[in-house]
Amino acid sequence: MSEMEPTSVPSLVPSPLETVAERPSENREVSTEPSAKHPSAASLLLSTFLSLVVVLVLLVALRTMLPSMLEFSRYAWHRGQLRAEYEIAGQQLERVSWEGLSQVSQTVAKRISPSVVHITMSIERDDSDQSLEEKLRSAPRRLKVGQGSGIIVDKRGFILTNYHVLDDGYQIDVILADERTCVAELIGFDKLTDLAVIKINAADLFPICWGDSDKLEIGSPVWAVGSPFGLTGSVTFGILSSKHRLDLSGTSYEESNRNPLSRGDKQKASPRYSDLMQSDVAVNPGNSGGPLVNSAGEMIGVNTAIIGESYRGVSFSIPSNVAKNVFTQILETGKMRRGWMGMGLAKASDKRIAKQSKAPYQVDLLAEPQDESTSDEAKLPIHGAVVQSIMQNSPASTAGIKVGDTITKINSQSIKGVDDLIFAIGKSPVGSQVAFTIDRNGEQLQIETTVGERPDLP
Repeated sequence: MSEMEPTSVPSLVPSPLETVAERPSENREVSTEPSAKHPSAASLLLSTFLSLVVVLVLLVALRTMLPSMLEFSRYAWHRGQLRAEYEIAGQQLERVSWEGLSQVSQTVAKRISPSVVHITMSIERDDSDQSLEEKLRSAPRRLKVGQGSGIIVDKRGFILTNYHVLDDGYQIDVILADERTCVAELIGFDKLTDLAVIKINAADLFPICWGDSDKLEIGSPVWAVGSPFGLTGSVTFGILSSKHRLDLSGTSYEESNRNPLSRGDKQKASPRYSDLMQSDVAVNPGNSGGPLVNSAGEMIGVNTAIIGESYRGVSFSIPSNVAKNVFTQILETGKMRRGWMGMGLAKASDKRIAKQSKAPYQVDLLAEPQDESTSDEAKLPIHGAVVQSIMQNSPASTAGIKVGDTITKINSQSIKGVDDLIFAIGKSPVGSQVAFTIDRNGEQLQIETTVGERPDLP
């Protein structure tokens, strides 16, 4: 076999020379020009200016929108809270049984009714057309002159009621829930809170339980038990509308009978130590002295007053904590000892008070208000009570309080007005130390003094 000639096979791997030869000429050339131009100073200034403008615009927008955004978020949070409470309340109401509320009312009535008494006041009746012989033969005849309600607060026979219930007669007849009738003895009274304590000699009594009026929340259900128009054992239901009613000036309550819940009552006086609770419980003449109770069957108030001559949807009661303090002091000392400073007071916000250099503050009801910009009254504090007069040898005089001083705080507690200060002093224990914050011609002073005892009212 002849030898085969070698065939030439093309090389698949290019040689280095071929690789170099086949590269583009531009790749072998080195460019001497820059790839990009450097920014000029003008463009840098323009960029910086635009950045500052953007920042300023953002700050202005933030300043303009931030308050509204915060307000919106706050109201959104509040609305969210209301919605949550709304939905939770709806779920709770679905589980509430009206039979449960009815059961509570019935239970409260059964618990309280045995502790409530009916009180009548009477005087001896003198029939002038009777002969002396007929008068001697006939039994003593009595005329009822007033009636109200009372609360058995102690198993020894002590009963708490309103003072104005007892004001028109001298014989006190008490009718118990079991229809027993007893003659009561007056133990003591306090005109300023319109409370009185009487006592009967009877056994098997059902004293009421004291409640804490300070813990009772506005809107809580309350019940009233008493004898409206002589209808003994009447029970009414409502809610607590408000607390700490100190100043009722400007309402029809001020011009109407102060305590119209007792038949035959002619008292028009206005006790100032009256930290009253307001409710919408139906009370009428005859309810005076009856209890206001909570859902636990505890007394949290003593019904004492309404606006007008009959119930109009608003009624007032003395808080149980105030009544308990008066009851305790009457049992211990026979009377209510109340704090006293011996000062005459006027409203700090009353623009009719004219400041005089040598004479004390005087209230001129006919004077026209002066221009606040030129009057010295504009410098007076808006809140507090202005000292209008000071009794000689009184605690206020001894402490160095002067006519024209404006008392703004007592024991670091802000004073809203005259009634607020009077009540704060009145409930301070006799002999205790109190600190007054006083504004005297723009200067703030701290004066400490000892509380005296208020003299007995005539």
